[in-house]
Amino acid sequence: MKIVYLPLDERPCNYIYPQMIADIRSNVELIAPPREMLGTKKTPADTDKLWEWLQTAVVGADKLVVSLEQLVYGGLLPSRLHHERVETLLARLGRLEAIKSINSDIEILAACLIMRTPTYSSSEEEPDYYQEFGNDIFRWGWLNDKTEREGLSAAETSELGQIIARLPKEPLDDYCERRRKNIEINKAAIGLTDSGVIDFLSIPQDDSAPYGFTAIDQKTIVSEVVGRRLQPRVHMYPGADEVGCTLLVRCIAYKYRPLKIFPFYSAVNAANVIALYEDRPLGECLKAHILAAGCLVADSPEQADIILAINAPGKFMMESASQFAKDITYSSYRNLREFVMRISDYVADGYQVAVADVAFCNGGDHELVQMLDDAGMLDEITAYAGWNTNCNTTGTVIATAIFAYEDSRGKEIVRNKIYHLLEGWAYQGVIRQEMIVDFLPQYGASYFVMNGFDEEINRETEHRLERFWYANIRNSFIDWEIERLTVWRPWRRMFEIGVKFDLFYKKY
Repeated sequence: MKIVYLPLDERPCNYIYPQMIADIRSNVELIAPPREMLGTKKTPADTDKLWEWLQTAVVGADKLVVSLEQLVYGGLLPSRLHHERVETLLARLGRLEAIKSINSDIEILAACLIMRTPTYSSSEEEPDYYQEFGNDIFRWGWLNDKTEREGLSAAETSELGQIIARLPKEPLDDYCERRRKNIEINKAAIGLTDSGVIDFLSIPQDDSAPYGFTAIDQKTIVSEVVGRRLQPRVHMYPGADEVGCTLLVRCIAYKYRPLKIFPFYSAVNAANVIALYEDRPLGECLKAHILAAGCLVADSPEQADIILAINAPGKFMMESASQFAKDITYSSYRNLREFVMRISDYVADGYQVAVADVAFCNGGDHELVQMLDDAGMLDEITAYAGWNTNCNTTGTVIATAIFAYEDSRGKEIVRNKIYHLLEGWAYQGVIRQEMIVDFLPQYGASYFVMNGFDEEINRETEHRLERFWYANIRNSFIDWEIERLTVWRPWRRMFEIGVKFDLFYKKY
């Protein structure tokens, strides 16, 4: 199967993760544009050049997985910053109709996001004015939405009045106008799905919340989907950077007998916990991601093709940077011993088990990985991830497990696990915070500013990753050698890294 892939942006989660997953299967060829064609961070890609590449790439292809942010705006961050006319944006979106003229048999699986509204004031990924007014814009949306839906308390009414008094009209108008344009594109994409140009449409909600701009836009989109009776073909749920993986695996979904996934949690109450940066319980997010991947939730292990072990908080979610001073409920409301024993038991019974490590946000659980290593399970599980948000991790793990279900390449499964352990557990979960505290200050650098010392910071990250790996992975991957490990920072900040390494099987 030949799949053409136009990613959300150039970061590893959107560009590399899907390619690593595709490499697991020998019968899947994934074609993506050169990374340098995708633009960089706030600098948009040349959408006309991408269109030229796309017209050639889809010839003879079976599927097209396409980010509409990339096709229409030139990337994720440009979709939050542009000043394009709606007519220009609609014309770019209409290029999908031409794809069907070039290749009438191609199936198009598309994704378009509901634009996020961060709770904090930072212009790192938003317009410049968000540095000063970001929190006020978020709260303005939250409080106005709550006014319409439930009403405000006296304190909230007072807060809204204060925000209105100090928030300038220009940035708020600019922000609202861009959201209006983006919703027009989302509605037009739903129209293309209704007409059959798009075969499946995913609408993830990036950094969603129960109230506010995202929730307001969600109501508009839900009304459009329901009004057109497109619920089976248009799915909306929290997420963003995992969507390429989700749509990729939907390309190979079993249409006549969907694979069934049986989930179990490390905590009794986990399914009802609302994760950070999301607007609904973990259990509802899980169902949405399994369904978007073309699969079903199994009611029992006996019915399942895949077992999904979900390491989750039992009461509320913390950031991974705080995991070494974690709340007592991480022990009293969950049981990692039983969780790891169940994984071992399912593996012994011949089940394929994947681990979604979502106990913390923005990084893996150090205690869990050590326990899996001690139990000899890191070699036995099919997939692991523990990066960014709950839905980012969940979507990635589901996609990896499905690709590994049959016709899989063992080395690529190992590579995938090691990559996510290095990047999600080791770097995001532990090393990133350590470097912020004890390494960056000597260079006058900070979380978002490398201060010209990119090479020194990357080299130190590589050294720490290697030391951390061999200090903590004592019982797993003993037949594999990791060599020439290098890292880079796609957006020149501490948040995410790209990892590259050579992997050798020692017994050859």
